Amino acid sequence: MTRRRHSRRSHHPGVTVDVLGQWQWKCGCGAGMHAGRSITDWRSMVASALVHLTNCPGE
Repeated sequence: MTRRRHSRRSHHPGVTVDVLGQWQWKCGCGAGMHAGRSITDWRSMVASALVHLTNCPGE
């Protein structure tokens, strides 16, 4: 039986707010995005992070 090696990079993005109040998401693979300060920007960051997570193979 041959095991397939998985990349050690994690694809679990986290949405946070920085010290300036701007929303952002970052992933363990190095991907990320930032936006403004409104609730719409927060929703945009969550949606974008989920799209990234969905598009990552093997996760």
